[in-house]
Amino acid sequence: VRSSPPLRVAVAGCGVVGGGALARLLGDPRFEVVGVLVRDPMKPRDVPGVAHDRLSRLLVADASALLERDPDILLEALSEAEAGHALIRAALQRGVDVASANKQAVSRDPAGLLALAGAHDAKVLWSASIGGGVPMVETLRAARAESSILAFEAVLNGTVNFMLERLDAGATFDVALAEARAAGLAEEDPSSDLEGFDAAAKVRLLAFEAFGFMPDEADIPRDVLSAADLPPAGARQLCRCRMANGRLVAEVRLAASGLDPVFTALKGEGNALKVIAADGSVVHCRGRGAGRWATAESLLADLSDLAARRLAHQAG
Repeated sequence: VRSSPPLRVAVAGCGVVGGGALARLLGDPRFEVVGVLVRDPMKPRDVPGVAHDRLSRLLVADASALLERDPDILLEALSEAEAGHALIRAALQRGVDVASANKQAVSRDPAGLLALAGAHDAKVLWSASIGGGVPMVETLRAARAESSILAFEAVLNGTVNFMLERLDAGATFDVALAEARAAGLAEEDPSSDLEGFDAAAKVRLLAFEAFGFMPDEADIPRDVLSAADLPPAGARQLCRCRMANGRLVAEVRLAASGLDPVFTALKGEGNALKVIAADGSVVHCRGRGAGRWATAESLLADLSDLAARRLAHQAG
């Protein structure tokens, strides 16, 4: 039996998530990494177990140059919404399958991305963009297949949850943030996490999965975690979304009362989701919601699904 050649994979982004996925990929004989998109190819990269010379040959600074390397699958882990969205669209237009961990990019127009993928016999997956290692997208899809969804609640930002726990333990705001950075949870600029933009983008994407459409970002009120205005002890950055009079109502709040035990029990970078369905059922899922390996493994799980699809097409 003749074995299939390795699938050609391009990686966009070599930060916490992209670098973690790349470290796994370069040791996997099922895949050939053909290029890695970065902003500055001269900048040192933290990819465990990968020699500098090997990595430097893969780096490109131009999205078009990455796609010209003719990948079968793109792993998109950029931090920019506009650049990520444009790259996903360009890849799908070429018939390249895409797995994305970039919630800001995907939440711009998930329906449009699905339509574009279908028009070019490609597939786009974004499970890794929400919840890290927690299967939130899959949980909502399964719940929606059984009954219509009334509402969901979630803790969606592992960085903020980690910091809130450290604040409760007596750490100052600056120390809690420094510890989150040291743990690989917080970016150098943590404003998207602390101001609720990261969580709001995830709420919009989960709303798309639950209800088929999204609230506008401007319509989602957000509480900000700051040194000047710390929340009460036991607070969580709680996201809520529900149908009310035919429209979606969503919010991102620092809440300390009325919390479901699934949220109060969260430790460190934990994330959790509670789904309330019209048939009366309530579904929970929880787990590690941030960090290099939790999110990278989720991205690689989507890659495995895309690889199976690609190989089935080749065989057929």
